[in-house]
Amino acid sequence: MSTAGFDFASGNLSKLLAIPKYALSLILSWFVPRVTLRWVFGSGAGVGEGALAVARRLQATQPDAEIQWLVANEHEADRARAEGFTPVLRRSRQGFWATLRAGHIVVTHGLGDVNRFGVTGGFIVQLWHGAPLKRLHLDSPVTTAVRGPAPVRALLRRMYRAGSRQVDLYVAGSPVAAERLRSAFRVAPGKVRVLGDPRDDALARQALNPSEAADARARVVELLAGADADAGARAGISSGANTSSGATIAAEDSLVLYAPTWRDGEADPAIPTAAEAEQIRGVLARLGAHLVIRSHPLGRGAYDALLGDRVHVLGAETLRDITPALGAFDAVITDYSSLAIDFALLGRPILWFAPDLASYGRTRGLYEPLEVTSAGRVALDWAGVCERLMSLAVPSEHRTLAREANALAARFHAHTDGNSADRVLTEIARLRTPTAQLIPADAVFFESFYGRQVSCNPLALDREIARRFPDRARYWSVTSERQTVPAGAVPLLVGGREWFAARRHARLLIVNDWLRYGFRRRRGQTVVQTWHGTMLKHLALGRPNVGWRTRLAIHRESRRWNLMLSQNAHSTEQFRSSYAFRGEILESGYPRNDRLARAMAGDTANPVEVQLARAGLGVPPGARVLVYAPTWRDRGVTLVDDLDVRRLAEELGEEWVVIARGHTRTHAFGGYGGTDARVIDASQHPDVVDIILAADVLVTDYSSIMFDAAVSRTPMLFFVPDLAAYRDRERGFTFDFERVAPGPLLSERADVLAHAQVLAAEGRDATWMREYAAAAENWRERFVPHDDGHAAERVIDALVSRGTL
Repeated sequence: MSTAGFDFASGNLSKLLAIPKYALSLILSWFVPRVTLRWVFGSGAGVGEGALAVARRLQATQPDAEIQWLVANEHEADRARAEGFTPVLRRSRQGFWATLRAGHIVVTHGLGDVNRFGVTGGFIVQLWHGAPLKRLHLDSPVTTAVRGPAPVRALLRRMYRAGSRQVDLYVAGSPVAAERLRSAFRVAPGKVRVLGDPRDDALARQALNPSEAADARARVVELLAGADADAGARAGISSGANTSSGATIAAEDSLVLYAPTWRDGEADPAIPTAAEAEQIRGVLARLGAHLVIRSHPLGRGAYDALLGDRVHVLGAETLRDITPALGAFDAVITDYSSLAIDFALLGRPILWFAPDLASYGRTRGLYEPLEVTSAGRVALDWAGVCERLMSLAVPSEHRTLAREANALAARFHAHTDGNSADRVLTEIARLRTPTAQLIPADAVFFESFYGRQVSCNPLALDREIARRFPDRARYWSVTSERQTVPAGAVPLLVGGREWFAARRHARLLIVNDWLRYGFRRRRGQTVVQTWHGTMLKHLALGRPNVGWRTRLAIHRESRRWNLMLSQNAHSTEQFRSSYAFRGEILESGYPRNDRLARAMAGDTANPVEVQLARAGLGVPPGARVLVYAPTWRDRGVTLVDDLDVRRLAEELGEEWVVIARGHTRTHAFGGYGGTDARVIDASQHPDVVDIILAADVLVTDYSSIMFDAAVSRTPMLFFVPDLAAYRDRERGFTFDFERVAPGPLLSERADVLAHAQVLAAEGRDATWMREYAAAAENWRERFVPHDDGHAAERVIDALVSRGTL
């Protein structure tokens, strides 16, 4: 049952050799208009996958749409005609012209699903073909495999990136899948939308309606009978005997699908030996089950020795698109195939079988260990599979496997109503709507840390605007569907069409970092740059060895702002010099600290506020809390854990909890969490005020959290083993930190441990606290004189007085 193979190396070579064709096609696309009502569809799987589901709904809901299907052969052309579509040979001149003229292009594998030379300038929708388990596209080294020098590989990567950027909409089934697609294709979050996978629409309906699943079983049984008869006839011709017969599958027999994934052109490593084949047949007989083998359409495998009365082949030549037929099966055996994620919709057992788990992980790679996806149940040989098959007869084990499948479906299927194709068409229509109609003229746009968080000064100002202007449209920049925005606000994914529209048309933009993406402030727009902390370290033009290109970028960025917020006089001075900002600076204090200031009861925080903050972070009642909040380093964007928080938690003992908060620039490089419940990773927690309130002692290095913590008079330790290097070679300080620091500067972990233990024993009367009392008071007077709980009110008052609000 071998099929023609494909490997990335040969495909990439063809891509490189076709560069002149790409160039000529690009020029031609400038002069050929596209027809809005003309749609071209294509799929690496033929006439199928999610593209077929979308095309059918388009046909049903928009009868004036002209649908053409780009096909590879006459068999696919017949299938397209049967669906009522116009078939066009993909690699022909007609295929090029059809793609070049189409207003909408829908694919499931890549731009090669249609005529890849005609896609430039079209509205392209990439549905993909299943939830990503294995690493794909630019996340996997095999994708850009090609023989040749480094410049050739670099050119190939640029071509892949250029192709990814041409796509207007990537469709994902869940936030998990969306994040993996964004990574794989290196596209902005807003290019990927969680709409559900259209290829699963039929399967979702089968999960909701058992009669549809029964129809799928009847169809598969019929196909198996025909396929077995054909195989028997071929065997009879070969041997001279009459062996033609179809599958005999009783109504009570179970159907188990075995569907290994493609291995980049390599042979399937799971082909059983003669002894394993005999064991498999015996297990199937005892269970009253049939095994249906379905290799990936691009894979290679030989299972002839296994075939028999209870083992059948259902190849792509018999059933091109397997997903809508999955309701026929009682269980699935697979390795890394996204088919398992599809099948999880049914809540039926999934048996994981990966004989090459170690080598596959090294070469192709997985987005998460298969042990995580499979709940720790992975068979490495057929003996293990047979054992798992026998367990299906045990009701308790069957229920456990069903629960695991439901849990998998909950992770990977945000929509289970069978209407994903409709959502895709609705999203396409929305994306083609003129942007001026999307955003009200008096809207407010918020962004914090490039959309990575809904936090900081923009969040505090959002609360005040919502209180005083409840009808005002408010939009928040986010990078993930998982992020929660304030009530009444609308999340916009970074880089999406509405995101750009909001930045272009909103009257007021409130941000705490650079705007990027070529933003240009329009006449009548106000951009408030709140920044995100008083600066100890040098910023922007104040950093050592700043090149001329960086200097130009800094000047260009600061000209985009109308108004800056400053926490203190020191910050005001630094903004003038480090960003060459000549506009108005409002020295108002920091809105993000309003809640912190209001939580104070004299010199300590209100115990009720402290307990609420701790409960929200998951701190056990009665525990002492050490917060570790380091800044990032220029020398390499990695997780900063010089303190080794897990080891520190062990040394502090059972009565302590360590809360670690990494800088937003390090979130993509791992976390502090682990199996130890005494370490809490609060890097993604939206409000730093909770973390400060929760702390008995705060340990930082050069982070601006040291200024915010002064508002609550939180005891501070400074763990700075790289002090000389950071001061003299990396960033340098904007003032004499060593002289005025409000707490001890420590270079040894043992000293941090000792100071924390003294604080636990002696409280705020600890010797080191008394030694730094005067310095801490001077620090507060110098750096947080305006943080009185009313900064947000002052900022909004200023915007109202200017007519911005």
